[in-house]
Amino acid sequence: MWVTRITCIALVLGRIPSIRTAQSGQGELKQGPRNCAEVYLAGGQVEGYYAVFPNSSNPGEIGLVYCNDGDGMLPHNTSAPRTNPQNCQDLKDNGMHESGVNVIYPWLEHPESPVIVYCNQDVMGGGWTVFQRRDDYPTQLDFYRSFEEYSLGFGQVGTEFWLGNDLLHELTEPSVSELYVELTSFAGVTKYALYSSFYVGPKEPANPGIGPYQLSVAYYSGNAGDSLTYHTGMAFSTFDLDNDLYTANCAESNHGGWWYKDCYDSNLNGFYFEDGRSDITSANWKYFPAKYVSLQRIQMMTRPAQCN
Repeated sequence: MWVTRITCIALVLGRIPSIRTAQSGQGELKQGPRNCAEVYLAGGQVEGYYAVFPNSSNPGEIGLVYCNDGDGMLPHNTSAPRTNPQNCQDLKDNGMHESGVNVIYPWLEHPESPVIVYCNQDVMGGGWTVFQRRDDYPTQLDFYRSFEEYSLGFGQVGTEFWLGNDLLHELTEPSVSELYVELTSFAGVTKYALYSSFYVGPKEPANPGIGPYQLSVAYYSGNAGDSLTYHTGMAFSTFDLDNDLYTANCAESNHGGWWYKDCYDSNLNGFYFEDGRSDITSANWKYFPAKYVSLQRIQMMTRPAQCN
């Protein structure tokens, strides 16, 4: 696996990324399809599960429906594109070019099991599976969660959420992956950090010397500053499972769940301060806008590395 990663990294290092940042007005996300007919119009091609928004009065309500050839989809037994997209890049390759909520099948051992995700098809050509989002919503989701909650994920993919460390491992395991971090300050400035190598290890590594969900990240580019490479090699920590190198529990003292070291250069799952204040417990990125300064909007997303 690591030989494949190194080969692909050699190819992506020479790329100068062309960045197109997706915008959102006050945390609002585009309404997705309401039924199979609208799924088809949005680019759905193959019979299978799709995410829909059946309730127009509650755009955050997400449903899962099965669309078949009666809805215009191509049946399974044709030469259509793959019927089990493992990530948002596969969905894009299958014709879904609009950002929004959709369904993927990321579990390698259970390829029939669907998972609802948010796909960003705007940044750098698209194909990104968003695994974390925070914004200035009227009611803030609490990210001070247990280790098991971070393993399974929490929140709603239409608004604020953490997709889950189990899924992060599954998404980054098959091949070299990239990480894109989009950050917006309370002054309205948006910057990004791109990492051409990103991997989250398993919950229970075969090597007893490696902790759960160990982070591997490298090859930074962007304009937000590198506030994550410091954390590479660290296991994931929460208030109820301390895996950092500090004498105290960094997750507890900094009100989050993260790949803490001694303690952090970034704390994107920290406390959300709606006034953008400077506080050690805040959701912040050391080099943008400044250490401990709370951010207004955060998005983290991953996709298979673009090696061609």
